[in-house]
Amino acid sequence: MKNNLLPSIVEKLYNLADQFHSARIKKFYSNHDIDLVIDVGSHKGEFINSIVDNNTPIYSFEPQTSVREILVQNTSEKNVIEYFDMALSDKKGTVELYLNELTSTSSIKASDLNNFWIKFKKLLLGGNLYSGKEIVTMSTLDDILLNKLDPNKKILLKIDTEGSEAEVIIGCEKIFSKCQIQFIQIESSNYNIYENINSSPSRILEKFGYKPAKKFLFPLLNFQDIVFTKK
Repeated sequence: MKNNLLPSIVEKLYNLADQFHSARIKKFYSNHDIDLVIDVGSHKGEFINSIVDNNTPIYSFEPQTSVREILVQNTSEKNVIEYFDMALSDKKGTVELYLNELTSTSSIKASDLNNFWIKFKKLLLGGNLYSGKEIVTMSTLDDILLNKLDPNKKILLKIDTEGSEAEVIIGCEKIFSKCQIQFIQIESSNYNIYENINSSPSRILEKFGYKPAKKFLFPLLNFQDIVFTKK
C-alpha cells in the first residue's frame, strides 16, 4: 500500500467515529434555539452538515486552499451567508499554516514532535506528518464580523482551530460585549500536542463570563468538544 493512501484511509476511519460524536452534539443543540452559527475551522463542512439545520444562517472560516472547493460543494444546500478564506487569531496580518497530511489537523501552531500522540499519528500516516506550508491571511472575529452581527440574535460560535482557540477567543472580545453568544464550542485536545501554547481557552472564557455546560469526549479519546454558556 502506498503511503499517500494512508491519510485518506485514516480520515475515513476518523469520520466514522465522528458520526457518532456529532449525533450526540446535535441532540444537545436540538433543545435550544439558535439563530446564527459562526463556524471557525470549517474544514470540509463536517460540523455544518452534521449539526446545523438547512435554514440556520452560517458564517464559515477555513484557511486551507486544498479543502476550500470541497467545503463549498459539501455545504451547497446549507444557508452559508459567506465563506472567509482566512485564519482567525488575536491579531491581523499573515501567518504560516502547517499543512497536515490529515487535513482536518492542519494548524498555524507547530506540532510537538516529541509528543507521544504526534509520534503515533506520524506512524498511522506512514511517517509523514506535514505535506507542506501555506501563507494565509489572518484576522480577528471582531474585525470581520462585529458590524455584520445582529445583537438580538442567539449565536453559536464553534471554534476548531487545532491549538489556536485561545487566540480566536481573545480576538472577539467586542463581539462578546455586543452580541448574544449563547454557546461557544471549542475542541480541546487531551494531549499537549502543539508548541507555544501559552493560554487556556477555558480560563479566557471564564473571564468573559462563560462556564462549561457540556463535554463530549471523542470516541478515539484524543480530544473533547466543550460547550460553554454564560454563567
